[in-house]
Amino acid sequence: MSLSGAATATPSGPAAIYFNPSLLVLEENSSAEVNYTLWIADVSNQFAAINFIRNNSALAAGFFYSGSGGFEARDTPGPSSGPFSVNYLSISAAAAHRMGPFSAGVTVQYLREEVFQYRANGFGITAGISASFMNERVRAAAALTNLGEMESLDLEATPLPTGFNAGITADFLELATSGLNDLPLLFRLHLNWHQPVGENLNRHSSSGFQPDPVFSSAISTDIGDLFVLMAGYRFGSSERPFSTGISLKLDPVRVNYGMVPFTTGFGTVHSFGLQYLF
Repeated sequence: MSLSGAATATPSGPAAIYFNPSLLVLEENSSAEVNYTLWIADVSNQFAAINFIRNNSALAAGFFYSGSGGFEARDTPGPSSGPFSVNYLSISAAAAHRMGPFSAGVTVQYLREEVFQYRANGFGITAGISASFMNERVRAAAALTNLGEMESLDLEATPLPTGFNAGITADFLELATSGLNDLPLLFRLHLNWHQPVGENLNRHSSSGFQPDPVFSSAISTDIGDLFVLMAGYRFGSSERPFSTGISLKLDPVRVNYGMVPFTTGFGTVHSFGLQYLF
């Protein structure tokens, strides 16, 4: 989240299970991660996943839950007939394999949607590839995300946010402070291009709205392998173009924080995460 979506080519721990599973095998260590995100309008997201790495392969599993409550149900004008909530659940499993500078991975998801008294199940598939160059200082990647379908929820099925992503990550500058205690600085550029596809594209086109591709860019700075500062920007029409965050490296623990302010006055998203390396 701290990179404004420019993460298709950036290893990010077990979270890659949802945006590019080919990155899972590029991590140096196996890891487990938990994350809590307080979205706008009192929506909360919880995420937990674990990634096992052995030789040139990786196996991962995780879940993602998003929910919000306190809505009032009304069939006719007048008093409410009671409160209800909206909940979404994803349970996923992923596998990845590395072959020299190339890696590939796939994620399979079980999906469940609950709105008022209605329930729907579904499935989703995310697949990705990546390649490293120049002694792994440059990485290119592509992924097809959320390909699948849902059962009908009341009258219609909710379309999945299917999309194609392509990205590049490059280490473009490395510095070291002079003095008794050198403090190396590594600057990394992250670029990402996203295009809605399939039903996600058709859903907008049928309403007369043609979604444009989204281009995101970000810069991260690794300071002495102690912490990483991140800032990203999403170009085009967006209510949340800017993001920032920090990751503290307290081996074997990572402490992550991300922030995304909305420009429409709806508030600011805060995300907190812990990652354990083993």
